[in-house]
Amino acid sequence: MSPATTDISRSQLSAAVANLAIKIRDLDENYNFYSYNPNFGGNDLFHTIYMLIFWYTVGMLYYSRYWWYNVTFICGFALEGIGYLGRVLSHNKGDVLSYYIMQSICLTIAPAFIMAGIYFLFGQLVVIHGRQYSFLKPMWYSYFFIGSDIFSLLVQSSGGSLASTASSGGGSAQMGLNITVAGIVLQVIAMTVFLGFWFEFLNRVYFKHAESYDYNQQGYKVPMTRSFGNFIRFLFNTKSVRQYRHEHLEQFYNKKFASIRQNKLFDWMPLAMTISVVAIYIRCIYRVVELAMGLDGYLNTHEPYILVLDATMVTICGIIFVPFHPVWVFGKKNIVKLATIKKNLDESDEEMGSHHELDTVYREYFTQEWEMDSNQDMGMRDEQIHRNAL
Repeated sequence: MSPATTDISRSQLSAAVANLAIKIRDLDENYNFYSYNPNFGGNDLFHTIYMLIFWYTVGMLYYSRYWWYNVTFICGFALEGIGYLGRVLSHNKGDVLSYYIMQSICLTIAPAFIMAGIYFLFGQLVVIHGRQYSFLKPMWYSYFFIGSDIFSLLVQSSGGSLASTASSGGGSAQMGLNITVAGIVLQVIAMTVFLGFWFEFLNRVYFKHAESYDYNQQGYKVPMTRSFGNFIRFLFNTKSVRQYRHEHLEQFYNKKFASIRQNKLFDWMPLAMTISVVAIYIRCIYRVVELAMGLDGYLNTHEPYILVLDATMVTICGIIFVPFHPVWVFGKKNIVKLATIKKNLDESDEEMGSHHELDTVYREYFTQEWEMDSNQDMGMRDEQIHRNAL
């Protein structure tokens, strides 16, 4: 080979190497963790909503005494806000790893805190109605499902760590992704079980005493017996249901919390809880499908899905609990405290704060008809005595 040919070959090789280096540099600089450019307006909208809910709940921390609920929702929506701030910052900067990690971790953890608040609300509703309507003790819902969420998050984090390590070492991240998917599947299974307990609780609250009611005497056209149609009527708090609940079912519930149940918002609380939990449930199912399809899957590479099936679902839950914050439903003074539930004070005859006042409200509300009947009986007795005297 001639020296000229050798020089040309060396020159071509050097040019090829230089060109490859430029392409590698460009790929590195233009690498996008999202596979799309995060939409600034959409992500900023959800960031703003979450921060408004966050500050609203912070205000409630000073206005009300519902510490457990307030703290869990503050943590949950703070993380949601930070997560979507990470997505806002990622606009035109999809190659910045810190922003990607920020949104990924926060949006994974946040729903667990929100659900922790809902689990405790469930326990409070059990106490307010009566423990006999619940399959488990009130606090067991918090213990079991918060524990399952923590375990699920640990599995997800270990999977994410394994996937990250494998990717940085040039290996396959599939094993780590599979573990992460398994963690979210565990979370979905736990929420499915929770929904089962929730609907069974409502079923007992609505229909346990249905057979003891004389429908013909009270003139109800639709008997409130157990059926899917009647369950929906209860959930949407129709006029006939409200009348039936207050004239018949109320006498079977825990008398100490009768005043809470007289709040008009309280009748809508089961529907609010159901919509909120189902919304978070949809979000978790979306996450399972998204990760199961892989990082290059259709859901993960198309932003509208995360904005609709993740952000919107969490937003629905958060907005619902603005008017349905416990302070508006149960009252400013939290009388269904953690200590009350743990010590079974709701079942004891001991005085619990203003419970004597609550019982007075109950008696005034439900003894009007009894007093009328008694007055009629006394009138009949007086008339009989008068006749005997004559």
